[in-house]
Amino acid sequence: MKDIDELLSEAEIGKQSAVFDRITDEAMPFWQGIVERIETGKAIKPYVVHRILRDEFDVHISESAIRKRIRDIQNGK
Repeated sequence: MKDIDELLSEAEIGKQSAVFDRITDEAMPFWQGIVERIETGKAIKPYVVHRILRDEFDVHISESAIRKRIRDIQNGK
């Protein structure tokens, strides 16, 4: 049986992508910096974030997933 609290939380905020669980401890400061910049209204280029995560941190997340997450952050989700 599923945890009722978990289901209620999912109903409230939607299903969260497990893709970003792939961000390593090494890449986390970079990702947190990206989130902070987005929250202050700075424009972030998803294809550049994708390239840096892949090339510098060996983190493989699709550009479209990054673009969607950036849009969600911009919309306060």
